[in-house]
Amino acid sequence: MASLTTPAVLLRTINYGESDRVVTLFGRDTGRVSALARGARKSQRRFAGGLGLCAVGEAALRERAGAELLTLETFDVRAAYPSFGADIGRMAHAAYVAELVSKLCAPRQVEPNVYDWLVEMLAALDANGASAERLRVFELGLLGRLGFRPVVETCAACHGARLVDPVGETVFRWDPDRGGAICPACGARGRPIRGVVRAALTRLGAAALADAGGEALAPDVNRGCREAIFEVIKLHITGPMQSLDFMAKMTKAAKQSNPGDDGGQS
Repeated sequence: MASLTTPAVLLRTINYGESDRVVTLFGRDTGRVSALARGARKSQRRFAGGLGLCAVGEAALRERAGAELLTLETFDVRAAYPSFGADIGRMAHAAYVAELVSKLCAPRQVEPNVYDWLVEMLAALDANGASAERLRVFELGLLGRLGFRPVVETCAACHGARLVDPVGETVFRWDPDRGGAICPACGARGRPIRGVVRAALTRLGAAALADAGGEALAPDVNRGCREAIFEVIKLHITGPMQSLDFMAKMTKAAKQSNPGDDGGQS
C-alpha cells in the first residue's frame, strides 16, 4: 500500500466510533482528501498537536486497500492558530474559508497555488483578525486560481466598455452564467450592478492578502461585492454552506449590539 507525506491544512474533523476521527485535509501534494485517523481522540503521540480547525502541518498518509478513505498515520502540527478558538470573528472566517476550499476543490486534484493561498489567508487571519475586505480578496483569489474568477473590469461577453468611472459609467448587469459583468449592448439578463461595486471588485481582485487592510469598503459596497461573488460561487458548489449560517448569526448579533453596524466582518 502506497504511503506519502505532504504539507496539509485540516479542513474538517468528524468523530467516528469510540476513539477515531474522519478528517478532511487539503494537501499541497494531494489536493482534498479524506482519511481515517485511528485513535485520534486518544493518541498523544501520533497527533500530539491536536487536530484543530485549520491546523497546518505535515500529514503522513497511507492508501487503504479497497477503501475510499486513506489512513492518517501522523499529523505533525506546524501552526495551530489558537486565536481562532478565542475570537468568534476569526473562528467564523476560518470555518468559512475551510468549507469554501472543501466545496470548490475536486477530490485529489492537486492545487499547490490554492494550498499556498489558503495558508497565507490563515496566517493573515491569525495575525490581523477578521476583515470583510480580506475575505473578498481571498474569495476572488481562490476563484481565480481555480479558473472561475468572474470578468468585472470589462464586459464578459464582448470584452468592451472597460471600467473607467464607477460613478458615470453605463449601467452593467451581473450575469455569472455568462461570466460576470455584461454591458447593455450584450443583453438585459441578470441584475444591475452598481459602478462602485464593480470598481471595488476590480480593486479587490488585483489586491494581495497582505494589502487587503488598505481597502475600507462601505457596508453597502461590501454587501454588493459579497452577493456578486457568492452568485459565482453557487455555480460551482452543491448543497448549503453551513459556515454561512454561523457568519449570519454573528452579523445579526453585531447589528443587535450596535444598530449602525452592518456586520462588516463578513
